[in-house]
Amino acid sequence: MKRDSTLVKKFVPCPLWDFAGLQNWLNEQAQKEYALERWPLRFFIGRAFFRKDPAAAQSRYCLDPIGERIGELELRERAANYREFGWHYVDRIGKLYAVYRCDDPEAQDLYTDPESLAWAMKKQLRWTLASMIFWVVWFVFLFRNEWPLLFRWPEEFLMNLIFRAEILIPLYGILLILALQAVFNGIGTFLGIRRTRACLRQGEWPTSKTRRYPEFVGFLLSAITVSVLVLFLVYLGTSGVLHSKTLSGPEEWNFPHVTLEETLPPDTNLRIYSNQELLHIDSFDHSLLAPEQYDVAQGGMVTLEDGTRMDSRLYQESVRATSPSLAQAVYRGRVTAHRHSLEERRINWEENASIFHTNSPNAYDFTREEELAYPGLDALTRFVYQFSDETHPNVVYIGLAGDRVFVLNCDGAVNGDTALSLLVQRLTEQA
Repeated sequence: MKRDSTLVKKFVPCPLWDFAGLQNWLNEQAQKEYALERWPLRFFIGRAFFRKDPAAAQSRYCLDPIGERIGELELRERAANYREFGWHYVDRIGKLYAVYRCDDPEAQDLYTDPESLAWAMKKQLRWTLASMIFWVVWFVFLFRNEWPLLFRWPEEFLMNLIFRAEILIPLYGILLILALQAVFNGIGTFLGIRRTRACLRQGEWPTSKTRRYPEFVGFLLSAITVSVLVLFLVYLGTSGVLHSKTLSGPEEWNFPHVTLEETLPPDTNLRIYSNQELLHIDSFDHSLLAPEQYDVAQGGMVTLEDGTRMDSRLYQESVRATSPSLAQAVYRGRVTAHRHSLEERRINWEENASIFHTNSPNAYDFTREEELAYPGLDALTRFVYQFSDETHPNVVYIGLAGDRVFVLNCDGAVNGDTALSLLVQRLTEQA
């Protein structure tokens, strides 16, 4: 299809809810001998198409509010009725208005009193209300996975942002800009239509608002934000920042740590589990705010001096943040995340107990959380708990020392006090 070079594109200076502003602007263009040819299908781009026509100086335009369910048949019937009074259909502006042009200066306006126009805008108000509700629901749905953390476990949410700062912060920021822009646009359109209709119901004709080209500005901001989002996603896919480094064993644990052998009672025999048996992969991650993040584990079958055999595991996490204040946020987040994990496991246990009618309605035989004072540490929290299907308790230490946060998860024959003492000693030596 050949492009029509005679068409002139003009940016729409008024918000689409500004009935009087749009109508006055079209009439001004007519006085300048520009006849409206068509409104773009994607009207939010903010440009209308005009044709230079000297005869347009004798024309005037009128907008007819349309409902959200109006079809082409009903639109043609309206156009045929209006044609009898000298008004000719030109185009439609989305689902808000139909545009009519009249070349007869003696022809009567489509709406001669404010009340009739207010009645015509009733369905339009319903459509904008539905649109506003849609964008609000969409906003809630877009961040559906974040709301529980943000409102119930905010410390955990902040910790996740620190752990994935260069990924989550830009991504959340971009999505938030797009979502808020759509929501505010929907709310603004609804409120604008509502104010216009309220003015008409009082028997007054609405006046034009300040011309600030909001449709074009909104499109430009959306285009820039989407472009940034696309470039950011390309960067994530090609830079490798989404991938963790897999560690082969303790020889790559370049952080203050303890080993499983050091935490077991004397005169014990240990058979170390492989990673496949342990169902854990040692990993190293990093971010701009937390450049050192280790998650490692050791486990094995321990045979005690009296011949008792016991499955024993030692999980360790170590995080170094870029500042003590960020480390403190990570510490609070890690404590909250562990509390959250225990709560989730309790809920799942109770649901399964209800489904299968077991005799163990509680997830734990006991659980205890304590904040402790410990020399060499800025903060320390200890969790002691035992699940109903386990024969020995778990002890978890979460500690803070300067810009470092650690987690020691001790299970089986692992002596938690020994592990903690050795780790604090090594943290102090490194400091």
